[in-house]
Amino acid sequence: MKNLSKYFSFRELTFSKIAEDHGIDNAPTPDILEKLKYTASQLDKVRELLGKPVNISSGYRCLQVNRRLGSKDTSQHLKGEAVDFKCELFGNPKQVFDAIKKSNIQFDQLILEFNSWVHISFVKEGGRRECLIIDRFGVERVK
Repeated sequence: MKNLSKYFSFRELTFSKIAEDHGIDNAPTPDILEKLKYTASQLDKVRELLGKPVNISSGYRCLQVNRRLGSKDTSQHLKGEAVDFKCELFGNPKQVFDAIKKSNIQFDQLILEFNSWVHISFVKEGGRRECLIIDRFGVERVK
């Protein structure tokens, strides 16, 4: 399978340098693959909003990869529902975060992480549109 959606490939949403370096199989199950297709279709809306390529740094993660990254076992990355990304041709991560926050895109969570990248997650049942900023001081919920 090459493309999951108009703009995003299977490889973009499943590639993990950690998995590659440590010989970890980061292949999603069929159920997770269906969620990845939905995530990619929603990420297409982000790409169209920003009008520039979106560069994914982390998409789906199996449990072993997720733990190596020090992420929580409850991460939506494990379910194929989340991606971390930048869109440098659009602007810095804060500008990307603000543009998505102001849009009508139905995300579950939108997180500006350490002012370095944006995390976005999607669920089929409709999203909470929860916006957070995480930095060295902690977590701030924003409207």
